[in-house]
Amino acid sequence: MKNIVKSLFATLLLIGSSNASTAVIISTNTADFNLTAESFPSTGFTNSNIVSVSGNISLDNAFGIGTGADNTGTHAYTSFTGALAGNEYVLNGDENFNMIFSSQQTAFAMDYVDTSIASTFNLTFFDGATNVGSTSFITSSFNTAEFIGFVNSVAFDRVEIRENDGTGNSDEFFRFYSAEAVPEPGSLLIFGLGLLGLGYTRRRKAA
Repeated sequence: MKNIVKSLFATLLLIGSSNASTAVIISTNTADFNLTAESFPSTGFTNSNIVSVSGNISLDNAFGIGTGADNTGTHAYTSFTGALAGNEYVLNGDENFNMIFSSQQTAFAMDYVDTSIASTFNLTFFDGATNVGSTSFITSSFNTAEFIGFVNSVAFDRVEIRENDGTGNSDEFFRFYSAEAVPEPGSLLIFGLGLLGLGYTRRRKAA
């Protein structure tokens, strides 16, 4: 069943790309990705962007976004709670932030931990100023590190991440990965059969 689900995962990506329509796929399985952990310099709390050592990702705290006293404030990349191994991304106020990529991407991933109450995170993907997709997820466990990855059928260079916790400020912490989706052999076979069918149809029309 797992392989069937993973094949469907990759097949949907191929279908979305071939139709030039937007499809954002979520996976909590690290095996669905080739992952590169992004390291960040340790920082104090700041309003300046925090840039990964590789230069691939810049983190922009969405300062002032939110409601009342829970507006997003400064951010830091530091060993703060120990909830995630090593340094973690921390924001004062609600966890609203933007991920800016140095080049176009089709996937990214992160580890996160929620230490208080469930939150809904809404993600909007952009290519320049163009909205190229959106999705959301809900934190489902507490004080436990979780993995989540995202694949978009349309390339993007920025992701806006906005928290809705429905109440006062809650605390979530993050680590980030550059990522590429791993295609399944089954989906590649389906894609190949599709190409053969397309070629056969074209030959019939030509005849």
